Amino acid sequence: MASSDLTTSSSVLQVPEPAEIRQWASARGILILAHSYQEGFLQECAHFVGDSLELARAAETEQAEAICFCGVHFMAETAKLLNPTARVFVPDLDAGCSLADSCRAEDLVRYQDHLEGKLGRRPTTVAYINCSAAVKALCDVICTSGNARQVVDSIPAGEPILFVPDKHLGGWINETSGRDMVLWNGACQVHELFSVDTLRVLQDEHPGSITMSHPECPKAVRDASDHVVGTAAMLRLAESHHGATFLVGTEGNLIYRLHKAAPGNRYIPAPGASCACNLCPFMQLNTPEKLWQVLHQGGNEIEVAAELFEPAQRALKRMLAIR
Repeated sequence: MASSDLTTSSSVLQVPEPAEIRQWASARGILILAHSYQEGFLQECAHFVGDSLELARAAETEQAEAICFCGVHFMAETAKLLNPTARVFVPDLDAGCSLADSCRAEDLVRYQDHLEGKLGRRPTTVAYINCSAAVKALCDVICTSGNARQVVDSIPAGEPILFVPDKHLGGWINETSGRDMVLWNGACQVHELFSVDTLRVLQDEHPGSITMSHPECPKAVRDASDHVVGTAAMLRLAESHHGATFLVGTEGNLIYRLHKAAPGNRYIPAPGASCACNLCPFMQLNTPEKLWQVLHQGGNEIEVAAELFEPAQRALKRMLAIR
């Protein structure tokens, strides 16, 4: 990517190449984390790129003085919860998440009360990490798509479970584990767009291809896939092949990482119902210009309310203790 001008109140900053940005941040004690759904330039700027579970572990273990999180708001909150002494900030504060927005804390607590009255006991609440700190604070344990099955399997059989906020991920866990969790009615607006009809057309056009889809996809898409796995497992699957054609049912920027990790394969994004590629509009709010600006000017800091901190952190640490 060519350098571009960035106008600030006091000067014009040139956006350098990713390696220079990373080195500049390192010299100032700033750890740059980037999710796999960020554009390739931002991935190259980062000291560490990963899925939500990998990034959570990095935030906890690196113990950086400052963390710039190229991702969405709940991810930066997670980093703050796991590294409380660090200054955590983001390129764009408006980078949110449709899944997180689908589950408000005040609605969740009312539903937990309803289920307690109905079941005669309060269910164990498992929250997908794609939720706010306020929701995490109401939950017993957090999970990611990479460890959701292990987290659920750690809960004794027969114990009632409420799974929030993703109905598709929760449905996939129910199918694969034999559990009967109560599911919150939330969905990712990106994965919800994947169409089984367009996927089957693509499969017909590429006989012998391997279809891998994220468990956030609707059931019909999952059922039409060869593998239903999170992003880290998609990378491992790609690395185990050479010369294969993969149809990829997740956010389109993962293909950048797939090409980098296993360049000997071909990767084709599974189309949505109305577009050729599915990109998260919230992830796209983060840009090289905004990253370079926030590194220089500061601001956009993420804070977690004091009353939420301990219970939300406890739920996260329970997840990290499950291997």
